Amino acid sequence: MSLQSRTLATILATLSATVGVNASADSSGLTQIPTAQNYCLAAQRVIVRTQLDMDLVVHEDFNRFVKSKAIINGPDGRPQIQQFNWLDTEGQILGISCKLKNTDHLNLTFGAGTARPDLPCQEMNRQVLGLLNAQLGLSTFSTYRAVIFDPDESLGNPETPGMTGPEWLKPYVLAYAGAANGNQELHIASKGFIVEFSDPRFTKAPERFRGVHYCHFIAPEQLERLLKGSGELPISIGRNPTAEDIATNTGPGAR
Repeated sequence: MSLQSRTLATILATLSATVGVNASADSSGLTQIPTAQNYCLAAQRVIVRTQLDMDLVVHEDFNRFVKSKAIINGPDGRPQIQQFNWLDTEGQILGISCKLKNTDHLNLTFGAGTARPDLPCQEMNRQVLGLLNAQLGLSTFSTYRAVIFDPDESLGNPETPGMTGPEWLKPYVLAYAGAANGNQELHIASKGFIVEFSDPRFTKAPERFRGVHYCHFIAPEQLERLLKGSGELPISIGRNPTAEDIATNTGPGAR
């Protein structure tokens, strides 16, 4: 078997195990790649597995995104979630950041069964990869032996697993190339945290900081470019928070 054949077989097996089963067994799985303007709405359904209608605010101004919160009762009476797109110098979207509502707050507010247990942020990236594979064909993957979704989504100090919004926003490497047995692998990293609304550690925190699930995702267009060998690695997203950001976003988080 040629190297390319072995590569494609490896990726096909990986996709069947991590994407295909979930997408076919769960009605909240992706059936098409969402547009950038609706990305966090799709991520909300995939990560928290809910069909509840929500409103989305897509922020062009980073500072407004920093100050925004995923809230249970938005201006129109529905939960409101938040999105920010990270752009390169040419205006192409590299990554997408979402402030989502988490499972326990939705179930407490709208009834048991409204949402299912939170999935990792990487589940969204996995399902997007599965759809790209179906659209583009396995030959697209000839650049890399495999696509690896790094499992650790809490990229801060391992001795302090708690995270806050400003720490989540700090720059990190979203995508990079690695090698195994002399073959190139594409690594995708996510960075997220959950603050459960009912977690007794956080009951004294303001309500706006609780019941949230924050995630960074690779943009589908960027993942497609990398798979085709046209994107440059590594890719970093994020921005160091200002003193004002830290002062106004001191809520707790835990992964």
